[in-house]
Amino acid sequence: MGELRGLTHADGGEIRRVLALRPLTNIHVASRVEKFGVDGIGNPLLGWYEGRHLLSMYSDGHTLQPVSACQEATDAFARRAGHRKATSITGARDETVALWKRLCEESFPQWASPREVRDCQYIMKLDGPAHIVADPRVTALGTRYLDPYFEAARAMYAEEVGIAPYDVQAYRGHVAGLMMRGMTYGLLDNDRVAFKVDVVADASGVAQIGGVWLRPEFRGRGLSAPLLAGVANDLLTRWNTVTLYVNNYNTPAIASYTRIGFSTVDECATVLY
Repeated sequence: MGELRGLTHADGGEIRRVLALRPLTNIHVASRVEKFGVDGIGNPLLGWYEGRHLLSMYSDGHTLQPVSACQEATDAFARRAGHRKATSITGARDETVALWKRLCEESFPQWASPREVRDCQYIMKLDGPAHIVADPRVTALGTRYLDPYFEAARAMYAEEVGIAPYDVQAYRGHVAGLMMRGMTYGLLDNDRVAFKVDVVADASGVAQIGGVWLRPEFRGRGLSAPLLAGVANDLLTRWNTVTLYVNNYNTPAIASYTRIGFSTVDECATVLY
């Protein structure tokens, strides 16, 4: 008989073991646990125990993330979840879709009207030098470039998510935090950022990039792949593996990432509210 309960630092060993089962897929939760500890991630972390063994976890915040979620754990979490506070559900494809459907069964009005369901996103990795010649102009950008980088970040967010950030000042603070930690790369064009990439999570020698964006007037010139290759090569001097995820219907991006040397290793999904 299993039990769903809140996790604390005392569960740290079991938490790390479960996260390591799919390290590339679970990197967002692993990154936050590694940096802030179980008690400092800012939202409840719930675990499904059977006896003394942790089998499944749920990071229950504005982003709801299942980790190694078995059916029994998903049933228990859905019964407990109640009112929706999450603005998205994301994680391994099979686990995310199963959790979303189960939540709809328990509380249909709360969960059944997402803005968008991205039900197949490829997780890709690169653990060696890029296969193409990298553009040497891309570089890490610090906070002296916050204003133009934030402008580019807002444009990327609107394109990727489909809406503007809910809290502009909070998002600006998030971007500034990334810049202070050396997690933002870009190409400057006079006083503007023409190309940008963020390191959105890192744990156990793995860095995941996101927020890849090229200013519209520079598109169609074959710039993205060499620029991203430059970022990837630099990141591989800091981490062992670089990962990203991409929607399965974005065939131009998939082709570009494949040219660089990324290969598909898993699938995830995202439900957006």
